Amino acid sequence: MKSELVKPIHLARRAVAYIRQSTTHQVVTNQESLRLQYALRQRAMARSRHRRHRR
Repeated sequence: MKSELVKPIHLARRAVAYIRQSTTHQVVTNQESLRLQYALRQRAMARSRHRRHRR
């Protein structure tokens, strides 16, 4: 993902992830949100692995 707004200095920073527990009702009724959250997690993990291998 390329963006003119995201500079190399931004990509060099460490990230902090905020995790919160969802209720069963939230998980059942918000499937799209759940899918997006898992996709975000996968992208973050892939990026983390990629950066570790570059060092």
